[in-house]
Amino acid sequence: MTVRQHDAAGRAIAQQDPRLVTDASAPANLATSYSLSGKVLSTTSVDAGWRVSLLGEADQAVQDWDGRGSQRWMEYDEQLRAQAVFEQRADDPRVCTERYRYGGADPACASHNQCGKLIRHDDPAGTQLFAEYGVIGGVLQQTRQLLRDLASPDWPERETDRDALLEPDTEAMTRSSYNGLGEVIAQTDAKDNRQLFSQTIAGQLREVRLQVASETAPITLVSSIEYNAHGQTAREVAGNGVITTLDYAPEDGRLSRLLAKRGNTPLQDLRYEYDAAGNVLSIEDAAQPIRYFANQRIEPVSRYGYDSLYQLVEATGWEAGEANRGPGFSSFNDPAPRANYRQTYHYDAGGNLLELIHEGPQSHGHRLVAQVHSNRCLPVHEGVEPGEEDFHRGFDANGNLLSLQPGQVLSWDLRNQLREVRPVARDAGPDDVECYVYGADGMRVRKVSLTQTNALTLRAEVRYLPNLELRTHSGTGEVLQVISVQAGRSTIRVLHWEQAPSRATVSDQYRYSLNDHLGSCSLELDSAGEVISQEGYHPFGTTAWFAERGEVEVGYKTLRYSGKERDATGLYYYGFRYYVPWLQRWASPDPAGTIDGLNLFRMVRNNPLTLIDSDGLAPTKPVALSLPPPPPPPPPPPSKLDRSPQFSSGKVQESLAQYQFSPIVLSPPNLPGNEPSQAWKSTDYVDIGKLANTISHMFGVPERPIVIADVSHEALFEKINSYTGQGEIKFDKEKRSEHPAAWTSPKGVVYMGVTAPDYSEGGSLDVDKIRSTVVHESLHFFSHQHVGFQAGTDTAITNSNYDEYVTDYLAEKVFNAMYPGSTYKTGYFTKNLDGGFVQWGGNMAKFMIDSGHVGEHELVNAYFGTGKLKPMPDQSLTKWKALARNNISKN
Repeated sequence: MTVRQHDAAGRAIAQQDPRLVTDASAPANLATSYSLSGKVLSTTSVDAGWRVSLLGEADQAVQDWDGRGSQRWMEYDEQLRAQAVFEQRADDPRVCTERYRYGGADPACASHNQCGKLIRHDDPAGTQLFAEYGVIGGVLQQTRQLLRDLASPDWPERETDRDALLEPDTEAMTRSSYNGLGEVIAQTDAKDNRQLFSQTIAGQLREVRLQVASETAPITLVSSIEYNAHGQTAREVAGNGVITTLDYAPEDGRLSRLLAKRGNTPLQDLRYEYDAAGNVLSIEDAAQPIRYFANQRIEPVSRYGYDSLYQLVEATGWEAGEANRGPGFSSFNDPAPRANYRQTYHYDAGGNLLELIHEGPQSHGHRLVAQVHSNRCLPVHEGVEPGEEDFHRGFDANGNLLSLQPGQVLSWDLRNQLREVRPVARDAGPDDVECYVYGADGMRVRKVSLTQTNALTLRAEVRYLPNLELRTHSGTGEVLQVISVQAGRSTIRVLHWEQAPSRATVSDQYRYSLNDHLGSCSLELDSAGEVISQEGYHPFGTTAWFAERGEVEVGYKTLRYSGKERDATGLYYYGFRYYVPWLQRWASPDPAGTIDGLNLFRMVRNNPLTLIDSDGLAPTKPVALSLPPPPPPPPPPPSKLDRSPQFSSGKVQESLAQYQFSPIVLSPPNLPGNEPSQAWKSTDYVDIGKLANTISHMFGVPERPIVIADVSHEALFEKINSYTGQGEIKFDKEKRSEHPAAWTSPKGVVYMGVTAPDYSEGGSLDVDKIRSTVVHESLHFFSHQHVGFQAGTDTAITNSNYDEYVTDYLAEKVFNAMYPGSTYKTGYFTKNLDGGFVQWGGNMAKFMIDSGHVGEHELVNAYFGTGKLKPMPDQSLTKWKALARNNISKN
């Protein structure tokens, strides 16, 4: 039982999980303080420490403090665009870690579509320049230049002084091309390798080709991608001739079989079974034979069991090789001496996996101990349990893990990003070090490893650029380009050596990764379809078995469990966090806060076969295990409708005699209860800058910063009343769910009622609903200065949502572009159609477009520009709905 305490305004001020609630002396897992206007001023977390924020008049972040004594300041221009970011570690001087410059209104900027756009960004990794934008907002040319030093910069005001801090002559330019719909059709990386993409008429990926800079013609990496009626990938052909087919259960759209064949030889044949809730019960690889070893029958089947909270409690399968108890990894050249294994998992009431019992040849079971009043956990070493002093030494004030194993120290930067690991510490002489540098978006830009030998310091470096990694090694002299291509369901990495390792002769190598439903790389193939390596995993990501054809070749495999990069430290890099697979936990608290519950270290809700975490923020179901995504819109049929302003039901009925409407179909909605949601921040769940760019890019409108104010549900109600002049109407706490959960004011400010019941599902925050609402209201923000809908439309209640319907139609497109595989949720898009929860709102606009009554370009122009849709008097919307019901496809 999770206990929440609310203030008089219904905002959650204290929350305790089922573990701490039983201890009268325990603090709340999360305590939150609010301003009088409902803004979050401070949070105190037993896992992540405390934070205090100072916000400006438009809710922009002005200054932040945290438990480590760190401070951060933001400066803005008169348009509330970020100008500079300053940071200060405790007892250190303040430094400028970011600066921004935007395009002006001069002819030079106009000729490159830079007006009002970000054109220079100096961040902790170096400088990014955006030299060219497309007419619909996409970046056509961007350049990344890195700092000379690995240390965090202190950017001066003058750009010439900033340029002096950068590496000379190392500009890495990436160029992109788009079609008229804003889809990427070509991208040229910093080494002039060119990727080419082609789409189907419905906008789905059909083919990917790559032309390496040294070649004269592109080669096909994947082609003939086919989709089923729900938009799920059904078949694809890789460039090495391997054909992959995917089968889905007709009743729920879940993946039932994943088959990859080279000719008639199956390379991968995964077959899935689920329980009624969608948890994976078994996975069989029918491409593997049944084997017998040491008096055991070893079947290529893994089976899983769950408790009532859907936490994994038991797993069986097969394994080979030695135990993996820490960062080191042993490749198992010969998996023939294999055996069955069984793992059982025991959790405390807070969701901490405290004991893993392993029965099998690897025998790597272990125990963890949780700190008395937090979810910070440390392992038991040689039977000795950690004490309170060990926890103080093992974590910093923000909850970041400080050592992997005794002697292996972790260091964190001011943004709680892993900065440095010392895998080998020496009493005499320098330590081995691995350092990481990140960009302003939190993504890793550099990885530098320094290894000490008897006489030399060997330096290995990786530089991460869009779709390209540049790898160098001072010891071997190797200079390697790794071109990354996401082609269909698999990842293709092309290894191109500018300079081969010492005394080695190599040529370009194309490595095709066949992944399982979680995205884990289970099979690597070369350009002829021959196996390079195979790997099987235990449920939480440790290696169960590994087979390779050559030790040198397999050394270039970096993407493993969940398709993430495994560092030499043994940590998996997910983007916003690092995962410790041998502890089944994250190395730091969730930077998104309680998006996944009150335990900020728990991995995918302890259900690693059914859920994935794509970036280290929140678990989701893989696309293959989710309900079918919305189907692609069919091409509009020939227009036969009467386009006169007056709607004629008889003429339209006649013209639609042969037309069957296929609506956008989403999962059934969950109706909100009356309990307030826990408070949250829009910026924790939505990248507002990316959202503005996506809307601008998708609809060809000028990009401008979206102004969002997070307020309590009650404050939102009062704000609406202050505009409508209905101040005498009071907020009814007994009918919370009937009050609006968000609103965009006539002045263009988006108000999010963050404590509204709409944002919770089963006591937890509904991330899809939060993101859907922010996207929906942001569409209103972009169009609030122009109303092209209500004029000329009658005011009957059945017609009054015309504007909302069109907003939902456009917002669903934006949502799918930003969060593919997730479900768009708003009340307007969950209206009853044809006797069931077939989402209506945006379908009204879709039906009018598909049936030829109005073109999508007309709708977009009327929404964002100066046009108007044809008047719709006399209950016209009601008639349109009736027509859609009569013509809805039953297929």
